Amino acid sequence: MKSLLKIFLIAFFSSISLSHAQTLIPRSEASDKGTYYLLAQKKKGNVINTLHKRVGVDSVGYTRSEINCQTMKMRVIGYSERSPDSIKRQPTEWFDLVPGSSKSDLANFVCFSR
Repeated sequence: MKSLLKIFLIAFFSSISLSHAQTLIPRSEASDKGTYYLLAQKKKGNVINTLHKRVGVDSVGYTRSEINCQTMKMRVIGYSERSPDSIKRQPTEWFDLVPGSSKSDLANFVCFSR
């Protein structure tokens, strides 16, 4: 019985800490059925390294990105539908952001709202 209680408490407190580690990213476009959460960010010069999660209707995806807040360009470092630890580093080229896109909303959120 003690081990069952211990497992429950570990699961309970783990879920609390995970929920506090996520910050909802506001969307400018209501047509996207996904919900986006910022899981981590780290600034290095003008570039912010981010980890975010998209919870969709039938999948969850994790993306690592780099955002240059001075030029408002981004590059995706990697993506996984399994976990953040499963992301393989495959950086794209730097690209311009499309207004109203989820990537643009992420960049505006981390560059100007925080």
